[in-house]
Amino acid sequence: MGAQMGGGQMRTGPGARDPQFRGIDPPALDQVIRQLQDAQNAIQGWLNGHRPPPGVPTAGYRQADEVARWAAEQLEMLTRRYNYAVTHPSPGGEVDAPPAPTPAPTPGTRTPQPAKPPKSVQPPRGPSQHAPTPRGAGDIGNFPDRKAATKAARTDALAVVASIRDGRPVPDPVWRHLKANADDPDYTGALYERLGPAGAAALLKAAHGDEAKVRAVQEALGVSSHHMTMDARWLRAFLAEADRAGVRPVAVQVLAGADLSPRAREALARIGPRPHAADVA
Repeated sequence: MGAQMGGGQMRTGPGARDPQFRGIDPPALDQVIRQLQDAQNAIQGWLNGHRPPPGVPTAGYRQADEVARWAAEQLEMLTRRYNYAVTHPSPGGEVDAPPAPTPAPTPGTRTPQPAKPPKSVQPPRGPSQHAPTPRGAGDIGNFPDRKAATKAARTDALAVVASIRDGRPVPDPVWRHLKANADDPDYTGALYERLGPAGAAALLKAAHGDEAKVRAVQEALGVSSHHMTMDARWLRAFLAEADRAGVRPVAVQVLAGADLSPRAREALARIGPRPHAADVA
């Protein structure tokens, strides 16, 4: 975002042309998140190993615990903004989402030990090559945080699966949620993660060719591809399930028109534009 130092502004890119521009540089924000995560882990580790014995003043311990809780809240907020930024980059500034930052441990619980020691932070080598995006710098959707978004998505996914299993139409509230949150990275990622390829194909069939519903499925599928494993195996399975459901042509069109992540696009190119059910390993 635009930064101020000594009363003067340092702006480059869109910020140099528009003083009201607010944007996120995804790689830079990712580094901030990882640094804050390391700090939060260190504080939580100290808290777990230095509980004050009975009769000893706890003011310092409580203050450190408050800092740990604050850091956890900031990580939740920053990660949600980061997810929006990498999913909706500015033209020419597309980046693929790196592995998600480690979830912040809940204050008062034991800190999980990392598999490898954290790497030392290197000084920046120069300006980021990725254009800042305004997405995530302001409005971040219909949910207050990632937890609420993923909870709503899982509830909707369960409703979809139950409806398909019982031979009932997908409830209207689910379609409304999908249309309203098709651009939400946390909602869509959790939804398709829970549905899987078979559930995604069943949801597409349940749209019955309704243009608005198919468009919502397509947009949400594209957004989710930035935040879940949508590799060649997943795509083959999705198309195979769509083939069995009688909606493979629509599924092919959905994939062709979806704003897939670079990794998902590469996987789709590898399996070809019209793979058949027999291609599934």
